[in-house]
Amino acid sequence: MSKKAVRGISVSNPVEYRGNYLMLAAERAIKCGYNHFQFIGPIHDPVKGNIDGMLLYKKYSRFNANKDETYIDNTRKIINNVSKKLSGAKIRTYVWHHELELPENFGAEYPDALNDYGDIEITHYAVKDFLENKLKDFFTDYPYINGIILTLHETRIPLLKLKNQKLNPNKRVEYVTKILYDTCALCGKELIVRPFASIEKDYIMMMQAYENISHDLTVMDKWTQFDWSLTLPDNAFFKQIKYNPLLVETDIFGEFFGKGQLPLMLADHIKHKFAYCEEFSPLGYVSRVDRSGYDFFGDVNEVNCVIMEALLNGIDPDEAAKGFFEEKYAGAGKKVFDLMHKTEQLQKKILYLNGYYFNEMSSFPSLNHCKNHFYFEIMRDNCHIASEEWFIPVNWQRGEVADLIKEKEEAVTLCLTLLKKAESLAEDMKKEPFYTLKTKFENLCYTAGLWLALTKLLRAYSECCGGDGQEFYTRVQELLSANSKGKAALKDKFYPLMLRYDRTCDPVEKFAEEITESFKVEDTAIKSLKEENLNDFIVCGGGLEGHLLKKEVNFSDTYILNGELCRIPGTNKGKAWSTVNAHGWFEYSLSLRPERENVILIEASGSNGSIDFDLTLHNAVYKVREHAEGKKVFSFTLPESKEKTACIRFDRVSVNTPFIYTIKVL
Repeated sequence: MSKKAVRGISVSNPVEYRGNYLMLAAERAIKCGYNHFQFIGPIHDPVKGNIDGMLLYKKYSRFNANKDETYIDNTRKIINNVSKKLSGAKIRTYVWHHELELPENFGAEYPDALNDYGDIEITHYAVKDFLENKLKDFFTDYPYINGIILTLHETRIPLLKLKNQKLNPNKRVEYVTKILYDTCALCGKELIVRPFASIEKDYIMMMQAYENISHDLTVMDKWTQFDWSLTLPDNAFFKQIKYNPLLVETDIFGEFFGKGQLPLMLADHIKHKFAYCEEFSPLGYVSRVDRSGYDFFGDVNEVNCVIMEALLNGIDPDEAAKGFFEEKYAGAGKKVFDLMHKTEQLQKKILYLNGYYFNEMSSFPSLNHCKNHFYFEIMRDNCHIASEEWFIPVNWQRGEVADLIKEKEEAVTLCLTLLKKAESLAEDMKKEPFYTLKTKFENLCYTAGLWLALTKLLRAYSECCGGDGQEFYTRVQELLSANSKGKAALKDKFYPLMLRYDRTCDPVEKFAEEITESFKVEDTAIKSLKEENLNDFIVCGGGLEGHLLKKEVNFSDTYILNGELCRIPGTNKGKAWSTVNAHGWFEYSLSLRPERENVILIEASGSNGSIDFDLTLHNAVYKVREHAEGKKVFSFTLPESKEKTACIRFDRVSVNTPFIYTIKVL
C-alpha cells in the first residue's frame, strides 16, 4: 500500500480556537508528516461561527453591529500564527464554513430579497455579491489559509428547505456552490465540499450539482454513512461519486463514543473502514482528533492516531499500536495493549442497544433526545419503528428486551474485570500515567452502571405509564443512585458531568426530573383518554406516542407546555426568521373504524397567537391558519371506507411554531 497523497487532521471541533492547543496540534502534524490541516471552530455559534464570525465585513460593514471584535482579533492572530507555521512546513490549511449564512437583518436591509413565503430568494443580486465579498474579505485577513471546507447544512438559512424559490434544490446547490467555487479560484484558493446528506436522493442531487460545476471539485465525506456511530454501515454513498475526487473524513477520537473520556482503542473500526474506503481510491484521509475541547494528545487514546498514521504510511497498525504502548508505558506496554484491545466492543455494549445508537453524541441523552430517537418505543413489548432515520442500523432487530438489559449487565461485569487489571499495573507504571489510565477505566465502570440504570428506567416507563407506576419511581431512584456513586468516586471527572451541554446543572438529575414530570403528565392523560371510549388516541410528545411515528431527520421537538405534552414539526430554533430546521414535519398512522365515518380531533396551539400548519390526512391537505392565543380543537371527518388506518401528517409552514397536543379518533 502506497503512502496516501493527502494525510490530514482536523482540529477545534467545534469550539473556539485556542492558541496553545493549535500550536501543539500543528507541531504534531509537522512531526508526523501530515500535509493537510483543517480548522473547524465554533461553527454552530450564531456570532462566532463560520468565517462570518472570524472577520469584519468590509463592503457590507453595516452588518458588523453584532460581531464580537475581541474574538475576531484574537482568532485572526491565532489562525495566522498557526497557519503560517504550517505553511512553512508545506502543509495546506483549510477552514470549515457552512452556508447559506446571511446576517439576521439581511431581509430587512433588502426587503425585495424576500419572497412571498418570507424566505430569502437566493438568486437576488445582493446574496451573490455578499457571498463573493465575504470570501474575499476572509482570504485577505487570513492569507496563509489555502481554502474552505463547505457544508450546505446546519445554517441560519436552510438552503435545501427554503420555500417558493426560483431554483429547485439541485440548482440551488449548484448556484451557491459555484459562487463560492469561482470566488475561491479568483483568490487562488481551493474549495472542498462536504455533501453531509443523510438521504440518498439528496446525496445524488448534490453530487450532480458538484459535477456540473467541475470534475476537479474535491468531495470530502465521512467513512461512516450518515454520522459517527460505531455501528452504522460503511458509507455506501461513495458509489454516487462518479467523476470528482474523494477525500475521506474520519473520526479517530470518539465523537459519538466517549469523546476521549473513556478508554477506547479503535483498532478494528479504523482498519475496517480504511480497507473499505481504499476500494474507492481516495486522495487521502482527514481525521478528527478532538471534540468539545477535549483531545487525545499525550493520552492512552492517542493510540488511535498512531493506528491511523500507520495505515496512511503503509505500516502494520497492530505493531505500531504495540510500539506506542511500549514506549509510553515501558514494562506495562503489553498489558495496556491487552486492556485497550477490549474497549471498542465494550463501549458498544455500554453506549449502544444491540448496535442501536443509544446516547446523545456521547453525552447522557436528554429526554427530548430519547423520545426523538425511539428509545421509549424500543422498550415496548410490541415495538415498531417505522422511521428510516440515520441512526437506525440497517435491518436492525431489537430482540428481547431482557437481552438488551443483559447486554448492559454484561458490560458492567466486564468493566469491573478490566478495572481490576488496570489497578494491578500500579507497580509497573509511573504514578501520573497510572492514575490517568485507572481513572479512565473507573469512569468506564460507573458509566456502564449508569447506562444500565437508564435502560431499566426506560423499560419501566413503557410498562408502567397508564397503570401502576411504582416500579418507574423505583428505577428513577436507581438512576440517581448510580449517578451519585460516579460523582462521589470521580467528582467533576465523572463522564456525564464532563460532557454536559448545560454546565449549570447535573444532566442525570435534570433527566430524572424531566422524565418524572413527563411520566406523571402522560400517565394522567392516558388514563383520562381511556375513559372516553375512543377508537384511537395519541398523546403527542409522550414516551408512548407510538403510531409509527415518522419525522424530519432528527428535527421534531417534544415539550411540556402548561402541564401538557406536545410535539412540534421542526425545532424551537426555527421560531426565528428562516432559521435552521424551520420547515420540519412529523406523521403518525391512526387506527380507523372501517365502514363508518371517522372524526379526527386535533388539539393544538401556536406561538405568537397564530396556529399555522398544513395537515395531510388520507392524502387530502388542509391549510390550518387560525388566530388564537390558547389551545384550539380542530375537527376533520373521514368518510366511510374499508380502510383500517390513515396517515396523518403535520408540516410547519411559517415562523410560528405549532404545538400539537392530542389526536383523537372518535
